[in-house]
Amino acid sequence: MEEQEQRRIETFEKIQAAESVQEGVHILRDNYSIEHASYHLAQTVAGSVNIDAPYVKTTYPAEWVGHYVMKGYVNVDPVIKEGVKRLLPFDWSELEPDESAIGLFTDFQTFGLDPNGYSIPIIDKVSRRALLSLNGGKDGEDWSSIVEQYREDWSELGYVLHKKAISELFGESDPTPALAPRELEVLHWTALGKDHKDIGVIIGISENTIRSYSRSARYKLDCSSLSQAVAKAIQMRLINPK
Repeated sequence: MEEQEQRRIETFEKIQAAESVQEGVHILRDNYSIEHASYHLAQTVAGSVNIDAPYVKTTYPAEWVGHYVMKGYVNVDPVIKEGVKRLLPFDWSELEPDESAIGLFTDFQTFGLDPNGYSIPIIDKVSRRALLSLNGGKDGEDWSSIVEQYREDWSELGYVLHKKAISELFGESDPTPALAPRELEVLHWTALGKDHKDIGVIIGISENTIRSYSRSARYKLDCSSLSQAVAKAIQMRLINPK
């Protein structure tokens, strides 16, 4: 577990320091047991989804990307179609593509690409939508085992890529993040030296739920560790643990 946590923090910090989202998806791919990673910004303003948006950064080979575009596969790709509608991550094995997507999947494998994949919808606080997709286990590893081990890491790193994409596109700097009361409460008790189990007892909710709140607080504060998030929250006067 310590090794995985170190991998997540290292990847988080490398993506933050990357010069571009394109570099970021390569970092994500290289630091985990996957063959490819893709980030697709499908919605730049609330209420306006455009699955054919030009902002896509991927590690797929140029030959496949060119073929995909030439064939217009974005219009039938079930991963993209579902990804811009769903709220929760999904494995590609859950999809039921219609006949229009048969050519896409046939060509995908003809190009030597692994049909196993996992996609994470991203919805930020101003309702912009994006999709992070990862596929292809390396070294003969079982895909479901890879997903089980790393899905929480990938969800967090997807938001890091998304923030970099928004900055890359619009040069915007988001205002002070709007943390939920429970997120602030978790940060407050963490600052006072309580662990997730202790906080769950104090607040009266499960330890897993506490972990979810601490994770989402880190996302919003753009921090790789909970200790960094606590320090930033104190610095920004979001909490006052005395």
